[in-house]
Amino acid sequence: MFIMKNILFCILAMLAACNKEKSKNEVVDTQIDIFIENNAGNNLLVATTPGAINPDSIKLIYLINGENFTVYNIDMDCPRAVCSITDAGSERIRIFPNDVESQEFPITYVVWDNGDVDTLKCHFVRKDNGATVICDKVWLNDLPMFPDHAISGFGRAFKIVK
Repeated sequence: MFIMKNILFCILAMLAACNKEKSKNEVVDTQIDIFIENNAGNNLLVATTPGAINPDSIKLIYLINGENFTVYNIDMDCPRAVCSITDAGSERIRIFPNDVESQEFPITYVVWDNGDVDTLKCHFVRKDNGATVICDKVWLNDLPMFPDHAISGFGRAFKIVK
């Protein structure tokens, strides 16, 4: 009976902790979807396209306080902060950019499988003492991409040509 009470207490404590977590109302909306095409308009994230890009080979580097940090977190679903979205006809990558609070426009370097490097610069709206973080502007190599060249129906998404 004593063991049952301890188990019940632990379960109730975990449920209470989960409810507390939900009550924080944290909103983090920073992901960026990128469609990648070649000059002929073919999707480079489709394996049968000549010169296709392997999403697993893409690396992100965050520039934080003048230092480069290669992104890799084994505990995440996408450890390199790059996910492959395989919706048929809408294949794309989803990037989770640098959102460090200490910089007005955090920088993320996108390192492609052929060694090319592109620079993402983002602006974030932060509210509720940082509980809400929303990416509202994105530049790629200093060219405005979002919302200026957003792909309709895909949220924070744009197309690049490689």
